[in-house]
Amino acid sequence: MNRPGRVGTVVVGGGPAGLATSAHLAAAGLDHVVLERGRVGETWRTQRWTSFRLNTPGWMSGLADPDRFGTARDLVDALERRAATLPVREGVGVRGVWRRRGGGYLVATDEEVLLAENVVAASGAQRVPRIPRVADDVTAHGVEHLHVADYRDPAALPPGAVLVVGGGQSGVQIAGDLLAAGRRVYVATSPVPRVPRRYRGRDITEWWRELGRLETPSGEVSDAIRHSAQPLVGPVRPATPPGDGSDGSLSLQRLARAGAVLLGRLVAASGAHLFFDGDPVEHAARGDAAAARQRAMIDAWIAAAGVAAPAPEPDDPPLRRGEAPERPVLDLRAEGIGTVLWATGFGGDFGWLRMPILQPSGLPIHRGVATAGPGLFTVGLPWLTMRTSGTLYGIERDAAAVAVHIATRAQRARRAS
Repeated sequence: MNRPGRVGTVVVGGGPAGLATSAHLAAAGLDHVVLERGRVGETWRTQRWTSFRLNTPGWMSGLADPDRFGTARDLVDALERRAATLPVREGVGVRGVWRRRGGGYLVATDEEVLLAENVVAASGAQRVPRIPRVADDVTAHGVEHLHVADYRDPAALPPGAVLVVGGGQSGVQIAGDLLAAGRRVYVATSPVPRVPRRYRGRDITEWWRELGRLETPSGEVSDAIRHSAQPLVGPVRPATPPGDGSDGSLSLQRLARAGAVLLGRLVAASGAHLFFDGDPVEHAARGDAAAARQRAMIDAWIAAAGVAAPAPEPDDPPLRRGEAPERPVLDLRAEGIGTVLWATGFGGDFGWLRMPILQPSGLPIHRGVATAGPGLFTVGLPWLTMRTSGTLYGIERDAAAVAVHIATRAQRARRAS
């Protein structure tokens, strides 16, 4: 049997987090390898729909055009260019990582066993599709079930109306995609906050940068905010002129006025009958309140700073009861629904960390980028160190912090020897 190979650091995951970490390790001259079970940027290749666009502009997403809202293909191309100069091994799955009694880690892959002084868990918190248990009780014959990870475009779906379960970013964007294709669309909603795409002449992310909100430390944000749903903030297509009513903002009332039938939260099912709780009008009002807080925060900053800015644009009018009447029960057959599309999110895949360091959610327990294991770090998790840690923008800074930690450990090891 061959002896295990040795490497300074193993980075698990060849997506944005893993490649950012690798780039900073390489810049510091630190020995490492990146292991990716698929291809570089695998989930961006295989779990995004055809019309998908990033909801952050290029300057936040690491793309060449700072103002463009890129496609999944744009991001994959950027990742491939970055990976070309880094020690990335594609098609190598990690079966398990164990802490060694004498220090360091044993990393078992599909091909070999490696001994590493450090391991970086960068396999992503949004790669495993999650479907709720209630889906098992939706047993209507002839109705196809599909998670958004497998959705590509309206033409690929069976004939008939579509029920989108989930009123978050993906669900609302895909509902719009389906409406534009002429499909009858039903949306099971939930109380998700929203923010305007543009306000007072600028993109919302530019205001967040101006106000210093992108780097807000996690410890300065309440648990309620950290655990709340991500706000709706739609992508702007380059050909869409701001301010024409199609500026990329997302809201439940826009969906309803485009023809979607809004429902409450799906709570139970029996065959073809689905049961809902909650009120979509109240859900929309919760989103409106979040948008109003954002607008007020920007208005206050403009007034205090004395800067010139255009007058406030009007927000979407509130959703009216007649636009979303309560419907506690939905009969899939009677409504002609041929597809239930589960826009119910993703989870992480960290079961390969064979140590007692995982939260009940399945994500690693951490303090900043460090975990309880000496030399075991993580990048790419939401709220890891700051508000934007789980985004393409925040990943870069967290990856740089990991490289500093590893360089410090290497220096200490050299001094000790």
